[in-house]
Amino acid sequence: MAYIKNLKKRKDKSIKADAEKYQAEYVDLKQAQIKDELETLVKGSEKKLDENLLDTMIPFADLMTLLLVFFVFFFIVSSQYKLLQQEELKATESSLDLNEKTITIPSEILFESGKADLKEGAEKALDLIAKSIQDSFQLDLGWEIRIEGHTDDVPINNSEFPSNWELSTARAISVVRIFIENDHFLPSQLQAMGFGEYKPIVKNDSVENRKMNRRVDIKINKKYDETRR
Repeated sequence: MAYIKNLKKRKDKSIKADAEKYQAEYVDLKQAQIKDELETLVKGSEKKLDENLLDTMIPFADLMTLLLVFFVFFFIVSSQYKLLQQEELKATESSLDLNEKTITIPSEILFESGKADLKEGAEKALDLIAKSIQDSFQLDLGWEIRIEGHTDDVPINNSEFPSNWELSTARAISVVRIFIENDHFLPSQLQAMGFGEYKPIVKNDSVENRKMNRRVDIKINKKYDETRR
């Protein structure tokens, strides 16, 4: 009986060992299978990610190319437009032969309030301005110089000037007289005009604005030569 019991114990131990061996092999196999499935899943995800990235990159590259083409086209059109504007400006200047520059002098520099006689030092200032005009424009008989007198809208009515018309005109004439007497320009090139308060550059609604409107404008013009038509 003892022998049979021992034989049965050994058999049970062998069966248990085999079971544990098979269980361990099964676990190893299952782990390997899971690992293979995970690797396959990761590779598939990477491949899908690469495909999605490629699908995204292609439209992005097309968009950048389209934008580059657009900017190149815009640059060419803009350059052509600027060139066309320059050519039109040259054509206008060539056909009309017209240039103009305006030099504005505040009346307070040249005249006392309500007066048309030049202040002390004003003649020297006008001499410097005349020399600057000569140096800048190299004037010939084709140029005209128009002196324009302007006032603010405060009425004037005294024994010398009954209105701003007379005051502004007298001031323009005073400047012209200095230019002629000092041989800065030919009398045939000079004009004197008075506009009173009717050509303001800003509204006469404050002390500062009225000061800006009281001025003498020196306008240098290139005459239109009809022989070039």
